Amino acid sequence: MVSRKVLTGIVLIIVGIALVVPGAFVIASEPSGNTVMHYSSDVYTSPEFNFSENKILIMVSSNNASAGLVNCTAFRADASAFNSSNLHSYTVAPSKQIDGEPMYENLNGSYKYVVVSTSKPTLDYNFISHSEIRDVTDASYAAAMGALLLGAGIIITMVTILFGKINSRRPR
Repeated sequence: MVSRKVLTGIVLIIVGIALVVPGAFVIASEPSGNTVMHYSSDVYTSPEFNFSENKILIMVSSNNASAGLVNCTAFRADASAFNSSNLHSYTVAPSKQIDGEPMYENLNGSYKYVVVSTSKPTLDYNFISHSEIRDVTDASYAAAMGALLLGAGIIITMVTILFGKINSRRPR
């Protein structure tokens, strides 16, 4: 009976590893960036994002209330006038929020993420296609399931081995 439980635990460990490793690899290979360029005294920008290829922009962090996505045409025309009180009038509203971070999709043309700040901000972003976000989502589910199976396999195997040793030491 003990060997069946240990075998079950080992199978769960192997299946868990088989799900975690490729899932983690796909998640780690997700294209991301963190380039911040200083435009003028208090204006910082990301590189240009070209949405004509049906891409999605997820801002992972910007840590600044005076920030947003601005069309490059408006940026070139009015960037010198940007300040913390008027930047919002130039920005595009995010499509939705993902874990409190803005996500932009279904846009056409080129945009820059603009931050008005007295010090260099932190910008982390993912500019990816719909298929890449689907792949990352699927990989995260697979990795999570693999982690659960791996944990269950370790617990089953260890508990079975430990109780087997404890029971074998008991006098009969």
